[in-house]
Amino acid sequence: MICTETKKKQIAEETLRQELNRFGDLFQQAPAFFTVLRGPQHTFERINPLYQQLLGPRSLIGKTVRDAVPEAEGQGFIEILDKVYQTGEPFIGRSTPIQLARLGSEVLDQRFLDFVYQPMRDADGTVSGIIVLGADVTEAKRAEKLLLQTEKLAAVGRLASSIAHEINNPLESVTNLVYLAKTAAVDPTAIQYLNQAEEELRRVSAITNQTLRFHRQSTKPKLAPAKDLIDDTLAIFQGRLLNSDITLSRRDRAASPLLCFDGEIRQVLSNLIGNAIDVMSGQGGQLFVRTRDGRDKTTGRDGLVFTIADTGSGMARETSLRIFEAFFTTKGVSGTGLGLWISRDIVERHRGSLRVRSSQRATSHGTVFRVFLPYEAGA
Repeated sequence: MICTETKKKQIAEETLRQELNRFGDLFQQAPAFFTVLRGPQHTFERINPLYQQLLGPRSLIGKTVRDAVPEAEGQGFIEILDKVYQTGEPFIGRSTPIQLARLGSEVLDQRFLDFVYQPMRDADGTVSGIIVLGADVTEAKRAEKLLLQTEKLAAVGRLASSIAHEINNPLESVTNLVYLAKTAAVDPTAIQYLNQAEEELRRVSAITNQTLRFHRQSTKPKLAPAKDLIDDTLAIFQGRLLNSDITLSRRDRAASPLLCFDGEIRQVLSNLIGNAIDVMSGQGGQLFVRTRDGRDKTTGRDGLVFTIADTGSGMARETSLRIFEAFFTTKGVSGTGLGLWISRDIVERHRGSLRVRSSQRATSHGTVFRVFLPYEAGA
Protein backbone atom coordinates (compact mmCIF):
# COMPACT_ATOMS: atom_id res chain seq x y z
CA MET A 1 0.00 0.00 0.00
CA ILE A 2 2.81 2.38 0.94
CA CYS A 3 4.65 1.52 -2.27
CA THR A 4 1.52 2.23 -4.30
CA GLU A 5 1.06 5.65 -2.66
CA THR A 6 4.73 6.48 -3.17
CA LYS A 7 4.50 5.50 -6.81
CA LYS A 8 1.38 7.65 -7.32
CA LYS A 9 3.17 10.59 -5.71
CA GLN A 10 6.17 10.12 -7.96
CA ILE A 11 3.93 9.96 -11.04
CA ALA A 12 2.12 13.13 -9.94
CA GLU A 13 5.41 14.95 -9.35
CA GLU A 14 6.74 13.84 -12.74
CA THR A 15 3.53 14.96 -14.45
CA LEU A 16 3.76 18.34 -12.70
CA ARG A 17 7.41 18.67 -13.71
CA GLN A 18 6.57 17.93 -17.34
CA GLU A 19 3.74 20.47 -17.29
CA LEU A 20 6.04 23.09 -15.81
CA ASN A 21 8.67 22.36 -18.44
CA ARG A 22 6.06 22.61 -21.18
CA PHE A 23 4.84 25.90 -19.72
CA GLY A 24 8.45 27.14 -19.62
CA ASP A 25 8.92 26.20 -23.29
CA LEU A 26 5.73 28.02 -24.25
CA PHE A 27 6.89 31.03 -22.25
CA GLN A 28 10.23 31.08 -24.05
CA GLN A 29 8.67 30.62 -27.51
CA ALA A 30 5.79 33.05 -27.07
CA PRO A 31 5.40 35.36 -30.13
CA ALA A 32 5.18 38.37 -27.80
CA PHE A 33 7.53 39.87 -25.24
CA PHE A 34 6.73 38.70 -21.73
CA THR A 35 8.05 39.42 -18.24
CA VAL A 36 7.01 38.94 -14.64
CA LEU A 37 7.69 41.81 -12.22
CA ARG A 38 7.52 40.90 -8.53
CA GLY A 39 6.71 43.19 -5.59
CA PRO A 40 6.11 46.93 -5.23
CA GLN A 41 9.59 47.73 -6.62
CA HIS A 42 8.82 45.77 -9.82
CA THR A 43 11.72 43.32 -9.66
CA PHE A 44 12.37 41.23 -12.76
CA GLU A 45 11.59 37.60 -11.88
CA ARG A 46 11.25 36.09 -15.34
CA ILE A 47 11.72 37.28 -18.93
CA ASN A 48 11.48 35.66 -22.34
CA PRO A 49 13.87 36.13 -25.30
CA LEU A 50 11.70 38.73 -27.06
CA TYR A 51 11.71 40.91 -23.96
CA GLN A 52 15.50 40.61 -23.71
CA GLN A 53 15.75 41.49 -27.41
CA LEU A 54 13.59 44.57 -26.86
CA LEU A 55 15.80 45.91 -24.04
CA GLY A 56 19.11 44.85 -25.52
CA PRO A 57 22.12 43.17 -23.86
CA ARG A 58 21.66 44.12 -20.23
CA SER A 59 21.22 42.22 -16.95
CA LEU A 60 17.59 42.12 -15.79
CA ILE A 61 16.76 39.19 -13.50
CA GLY A 62 16.77 40.18 -9.83
CA LYS A 63 16.92 43.90 -10.59
CA THR A 64 14.17 46.50 -10.30
CA VAL A 65 12.87 48.34 -13.35
CA ARG A 66 14.44 51.57 -12.05
CA ASP A 67 17.86 49.95 -11.78
CA ALA A 68 17.77 47.81 -14.92
CA VAL A 69 16.02 50.29 -17.22
CA PRO A 70 17.01 53.74 -15.87
CA GLU A 71 15.97 55.48 -19.10
CA ALA A 72 12.33 54.51 -18.32
CA GLU A 73 12.41 57.03 -15.46
CA GLY A 74 10.58 60.14 -16.54
CA GLN A 75 8.76 58.45 -19.44
CA GLY A 76 5.73 57.55 -17.32
CA PHE A 77 6.09 53.76 -17.32
CA ILE A 78 7.17 53.35 -13.68
CA GLU A 79 4.29 55.55 -12.56
CA ILE A 80 1.88 53.35 -14.50
CA LEU A 81 3.37 50.20 -12.93
CA ASP A 82 2.96 51.74 -9.47
CA LYS A 83 -0.69 52.53 -10.17
CA VAL A 84 -1.44 49.02 -11.48
CA TYR A 85 0.20 47.48 -8.42
CA GLN A 86 -1.68 49.75 -6.01
CA THR A 87 -5.14 49.64 -7.61
CA GLY A 88 -5.13 46.15 -9.11
CA GLU A 89 -6.49 47.58 -12.35
CA PRO A 90 -4.79 46.50 -15.60
CA PHE A 91 -3.37 49.03 -18.06
CA ILE A 92 -3.37 48.73 -21.87
CA GLY A 93 -1.02 50.76 -24.05
CA ARG A 94 -1.37 51.06 -27.83
CA SER A 95 1.43 52.29 -30.13
CA THR A 96 3.08 53.79 -27.06
CA PRO A 97 6.49 55.41 -27.74
CA ILE A 98 9.43 54.56 -25.49
CA GLN A 99 13.09 55.61 -25.66
CA LEU A 100 15.43 52.70 -24.93
CA ALA A 101 19.21 52.41 -24.67
CA ARG A 102 19.16 49.11 -26.56
CA LEU A 103 22.83 49.14 -27.60
CA GLY A 104 24.24 49.67 -24.13
CA SER A 105 25.10 53.31 -24.80
CA GLU A 106 23.60 56.72 -24.10
CA VAL A 107 22.07 56.79 -27.58
CA LEU A 108 18.32 56.20 -27.23
CA ASP A 109 16.32 54.26 -29.79
CA GLN A 110 12.62 55.07 -30.10
CA ARG A 111 10.32 52.05 -30.23
CA PHE A 112 6.53 51.78 -30.31
CA LEU A 113 4.81 49.16 -28.17
CA ASP A 114 1.40 47.53 -27.82
CA PHE A 115 1.33 46.11 -24.30
CA VAL A 116 -0.69 45.27 -21.21
CA TYR A 117 0.23 45.49 -17.52
CA GLN A 118 -1.82 42.75 -15.84
CA PRO A 119 -1.82 42.58 -12.01
CA MET A 120 -0.78 39.16 -10.66
CA ARG A 121 -2.67 38.04 -7.52
CA ASP A 122 -1.95 35.52 -4.77
CA ALA A 123 -4.56 33.02 -3.56
CA ASP A 124 -5.98 35.60 -1.13
CA GLY A 125 -6.44 38.19 -3.89
CA THR A 126 -3.49 40.38 -2.90
CA VAL A 127 -1.51 41.88 -5.79
CA SER A 128 2.01 40.48 -5.61
CA GLY A 129 3.36 41.42 -9.00
CA ILE A 130 2.63 42.46 -12.57
CA ILE A 131 2.65 40.44 -15.77
CA VAL A 132 3.85 42.43 -18.79
CA LEU A 133 2.78 41.14 -22.20
CA GLY A 134 3.12 42.95 -25.50
CA ALA A 135 4.53 43.38 -28.98
CA ASP A 136 7.04 45.73 -30.60
CA VAL A 137 5.05 47.45 -33.38
CA THR A 138 7.77 49.91 -34.41
CA GLU A 139 8.09 48.69 -37.99
CA ALA A 140 4.32 48.67 -38.47
CA LYS A 141 4.18 52.22 -37.07
CA ARG A 142 6.90 53.36 -39.46
CA ALA A 143 5.14 51.71 -42.39
CA GLU A 144 1.91 53.45 -41.38
CA LYS A 145 3.73 56.79 -41.21
CA LEU A 146 5.33 56.22 -44.61
CA LEU A 147 1.95 55.35 -46.11
CA LEU A 148 0.47 58.53 -44.66
CA GLN A 149 3.34 60.59 -46.09
CA THR A 150 2.88 58.93 -49.49
CA GLU A 151 -0.82 59.77 -49.45
CA LYS A 152 0.00 63.38 -48.54
CA LEU A 153 2.55 63.57 -51.34
CA ALA A 154 0.04 62.24 -53.84
CA ALA A 155 -2.45 64.88 -52.73
CA VAL A 156 0.21 67.60 -52.96
CA GLY A 157 1.16 66.43 -56.44
CA ARG A 158 -2.44 66.48 -57.65
CA LEU A 159 -2.98 69.93 -56.14
CA ALA A 160 0.25 71.30 -57.65
CA SER A 161 -0.66 69.92 -61.05
CA SER A 162 -4.15 71.40 -60.86
CA ILE A 163 -2.88 74.84 -59.82
CA ALA A 164 -0.17 74.85 -62.50
CA HIS A 165 -2.72 73.88 -65.16
CA GLU A 166 -5.10 76.65 -64.07
CA ILE A 167 -2.28 79.21 -64.09
CA ASN A 168 -1.22 78.23 -67.60
CA ASN A 169 -4.51 79.27 -69.19
CA PRO A 170 -4.54 82.96 -68.12
CA LEU A 171 -0.75 83.05 -68.46
CA GLU A 172 -0.99 82.35 -72.18
CA SER A 173 -3.56 85.11 -72.56
CA VAL A 174 -1.40 87.66 -70.72
CA THR A 175 1.65 86.65 -72.77
CA ASN A 176 -0.29 87.21 -76.00
CA LEU A 177 -1.56 90.58 -74.77
CA VAL A 178 1.98 91.71 -73.89
CA TYR A 179 3.13 90.67 -77.38
CA LEU A 180 0.33 92.69 -78.98
CA ALA A 181 1.12 95.68 -76.77
CA LYS A 182 4.77 95.52 -77.89
CA THR A 183 3.82 95.60 -81.55
CA ALA A 184 1.59 98.63 -80.96
CA ALA A 185 3.92 100.50 -78.61
CA VAL A 186 5.92 103.45 -79.88
CA ASP A 187 7.51 104.91 -76.75
CA PRO A 188 10.97 103.28 -76.13
CA THR A 189 10.42 103.26 -72.35
CA ALA A 190 7.10 101.43 -72.74
CA ILE A 191 8.76 98.88 -75.04
CA GLN A 192 11.50 98.34 -72.46
CA TYR A 193 8.93 97.72 -69.72
CA LEU A 194 6.99 95.33 -71.94
CA ASN A 195 10.19 93.40 -72.71
CA GLN A 196 10.84 93.03 -68.98
CA ALA A 197 7.24 91.92 -68.41
CA GLU A 198 7.62 89.32 -71.18
CA GLU A 199 10.80 88.01 -69.55
CA GLU A 200 9.07 87.66 -66.19
CA LEU A 201 6.14 85.88 -67.82
CA ARG A 202 8.56 83.38 -69.38
CA ARG A 203 9.94 82.77 -65.91
CA VAL A 204 6.46 82.13 -64.51
CA SER A 205 5.76 79.79 -67.42
CA ALA A 206 8.97 77.84 -66.67
CA ILE A 207 7.93 77.43 -63.04
CA THR A 208 4.44 76.17 -63.90
CA ASN A 209 5.81 73.77 -66.51
CA GLN A 210 8.33 72.50 -63.98
CA THR A 211 5.50 71.88 -61.52
CA LEU A 212 3.58 69.96 -64.17
CA ARG A 213 6.68 67.91 -65.01
CA PHE A 214 7.02 67.01 -61.32
CA HIS A 215 3.55 65.45 -61.34
CA ARG A 216 3.71 64.02 -64.86
CA GLN A 217 6.92 62.02 -65.04
CA SER A 218 8.67 61.70 -68.41
CA THR A 219 8.26 58.33 -70.09
CA LYS A 220 11.68 58.15 -71.76
CA PRO A 221 15.14 59.35 -70.66
CA LYS A 222 17.18 61.52 -72.99
CA LEU A 223 20.73 62.84 -73.24
CA ALA A 224 21.10 66.20 -71.51
CA PRO A 225 24.34 68.21 -71.25
CA ALA A 226 25.10 69.34 -67.70
CA LYS A 227 25.49 72.93 -68.89
CA ASP A 228 21.96 72.97 -70.34
CA LEU A 229 20.50 71.55 -67.12
CA ILE A 230 22.21 74.29 -65.10
CA ASP A 231 21.28 77.02 -67.61
CA ASP A 232 17.59 76.09 -67.54
CA THR A 233 17.54 75.96 -63.74
CA LEU A 234 19.40 79.22 -63.13
CA ALA A 235 17.07 81.01 -65.55
CA ILE A 236 14.24 80.49 -63.04
CA PHE A 237 16.22 82.23 -60.30
CA GLN A 238 17.68 85.03 -62.40
CA GLY A 239 15.38 87.66 -60.91
CA ARG A 240 16.09 86.63 -57.32
CA LEU A 241 19.83 86.62 -57.93
CA LEU A 242 19.75 90.06 -59.54
CA ASN A 243 17.73 91.52 -56.67
CA SER A 244 19.85 90.02 -53.90
CA ASP A 245 23.35 90.51 -52.61
CA ILE A 246 24.32 87.00 -53.75
CA THR A 247 27.27 86.43 -56.08
CA LEU A 248 27.04 83.46 -58.45
CA SER A 249 30.25 81.52 -59.02
CA ARG A 250 29.84 78.95 -61.77
CA ARG A 251 32.19 76.40 -63.29
CA ASP A 252 31.26 73.84 -65.97
CA ARG A 253 33.78 71.04 -66.41
CA ALA A 254 31.53 68.07 -67.24
CA ALA A 255 32.32 66.82 -70.73
CA SER A 256 29.78 64.06 -71.32
CA PRO A 257 25.98 64.41 -71.47
CA LEU A 258 23.77 62.60 -68.98
CA LEU A 259 21.15 60.04 -70.01
CA CYS A 260 18.34 60.91 -67.61
CA PHE A 261 14.81 62.17 -67.10
CA ASP A 262 15.90 65.76 -67.57
CA GLY A 263 12.79 67.31 -66.00
CA GLU A 264 13.42 65.41 -62.77
CA ILE A 265 17.07 66.42 -62.65
CA ARG A 266 16.06 70.05 -63.14
CA GLN A 267 13.68 69.57 -60.20
CA VAL A 268 16.60 68.41 -58.03
CA LEU A 269 18.82 71.30 -59.09
CA SER A 270 15.97 73.76 -58.60
CA ASN A 271 15.40 72.54 -55.04
CA LEU A 272 19.09 72.74 -54.14
CA ILE A 273 19.72 76.15 -55.73
CA GLY A 274 16.46 77.57 -54.36
CA ASN A 275 17.35 76.41 -50.85
CA ALA A 276 20.83 77.93 -51.13
CA ILE A 277 19.35 81.29 -52.15
CA ASP A 278 16.79 81.09 -49.33
CA VAL A 279 19.43 80.61 -46.61
CA MET A 280 21.40 83.63 -47.86
CA SER A 281 18.36 85.85 -48.40
CA GLY A 282 18.73 89.17 -46.62
CA GLN A 283 22.37 88.63 -45.67
CA GLY A 284 24.04 88.02 -49.02
CA GLY A 285 26.80 85.58 -49.79
CA GLN A 286 28.14 83.36 -52.56
CA LEU A 287 26.38 80.65 -54.50
CA PHE A 288 28.71 78.06 -56.04
CA VAL A 289 27.46 75.89 -58.90
CA ARG A 290 29.91 73.31 -60.26
CA THR A 291 29.77 70.39 -62.70
CA ARG A 292 32.51 67.87 -63.42
CA ASP A 293 33.09 64.31 -64.50
CA GLY A 294 33.54 61.96 -61.57
CA ARG A 295 33.54 58.40 -60.32
CA ASP A 296 31.59 56.72 -57.54
CA LYS A 297 34.23 55.21 -55.21
CA THR A 298 31.78 52.59 -53.96
CA THR A 299 30.57 51.21 -57.30
CA GLY A 300 33.37 52.36 -59.62
CA ARG A 301 30.83 53.85 -62.05
CA ASP A 302 31.69 56.96 -64.05
CA GLY A 303 29.22 59.78 -63.91
CA LEU A 304 28.40 63.43 -63.51
CA VAL A 305 28.91 65.41 -60.31
CA PHE A 306 26.85 68.50 -59.49
CA THR A 307 28.00 70.62 -56.56
CA ILE A 308 25.71 73.30 -55.10
CA ALA A 309 27.22 75.27 -52.20
CA ASP A 310 26.35 78.39 -50.25
CA THR A 311 27.99 80.60 -47.63
CA GLY A 312 24.92 80.73 -45.39
CA SER A 313 24.89 80.14 -41.66
CA GLY A 314 25.06 76.35 -42.03
CA MET A 315 23.09 73.63 -40.26
CA ALA A 316 23.37 71.94 -36.88
CA ARG A 317 24.17 68.22 -37.05
CA GLU A 318 20.69 67.34 -35.76
CA THR A 319 19.14 69.27 -38.65
CA SER A 320 21.43 67.81 -41.32
CA LEU A 321 20.45 64.30 -40.19
CA ARG A 322 16.76 65.03 -40.79
CA ILE A 323 16.65 67.25 -43.87
CA PHE A 324 15.82 64.33 -46.20
CA GLU A 325 12.74 63.36 -44.16
CA ALA A 326 9.39 64.10 -45.77
CA PHE A 327 7.65 67.16 -44.27
CA PHE A 328 10.66 68.15 -42.17
CA THR A 329 11.38 71.86 -42.71
CA THR A 330 13.31 74.70 -41.08
CA LYS A 331 11.33 77.34 -42.99
CA GLY A 332 8.25 77.39 -40.77
CA VAL A 333 4.91 77.88 -42.53
CA SER A 334 6.66 78.91 -45.77
CA GLY A 335 8.21 75.47 -46.27
CA THR A 336 6.59 72.16 -47.22
CA GLY A 337 9.47 69.89 -46.18
CA LEU A 338 9.15 68.02 -49.50
CA GLY A 339 11.92 69.43 -51.69
CA LEU A 340 14.91 67.49 -50.39
CA TRP A 341 12.85 64.35 -49.75
CA ILE A 342 11.73 64.38 -53.38
CA SER A 343 15.25 65.24 -54.57
CA ARG A 344 16.83 62.28 -52.85
CA ASP A 345 14.13 59.96 -54.21
CA ILE A 346 14.77 61.22 -57.76
CA VAL A 347 18.55 60.81 -57.40
CA GLU A 348 18.21 57.29 -55.99
CA ARG A 349 15.86 56.29 -58.83
CA HIS A 350 18.62 57.47 -61.19
CA ARG A 351 20.99 55.14 -59.25
CA GLY A 352 22.94 58.09 -57.91
CA SER A 353 23.69 59.63 -54.54
CA LEU A 354 22.90 62.91 -52.79
CA ARG A 355 25.17 63.96 -49.91
CA VAL A 356 25.41 67.03 -47.72
CA ARG A 357 28.12 68.67 -45.60
CA SER A 358 27.48 71.71 -43.45
CA SER A 359 29.44 73.88 -41.03
CA GLN A 360 28.43 76.58 -38.56
CA ARG A 361 31.98 77.65 -37.73
CA ALA A 362 32.46 81.41 -37.55
CA THR A 363 35.38 81.33 -39.99
CA SER A 364 34.01 78.74 -42.37
CA HIS A 365 30.23 78.41 -42.50
CA GLY A 366 27.88 77.18 -45.19
CA THR A 367 26.42 74.07 -46.78
CA VAL A 368 27.57 71.89 -49.70
CA PHE A 369 25.33 69.44 -51.56
CA ARG A 370 26.96 66.93 -53.88
CA VAL A 371 24.90 65.03 -56.45
CA PHE A 372 26.47 62.08 -58.27
CA LEU A 373 24.62 60.57 -61.24
CA PRO A 374 26.02 57.75 -63.39
CA TYR A 375 26.08 58.70 -67.07
CA GLU A 376 23.53 56.00 -67.88
CA ALA A 377 21.36 57.10 -64.92
CA GLY A 378 18.11 56.85 -66.86
CA ALA A 379 18.90 53.58 -68.64
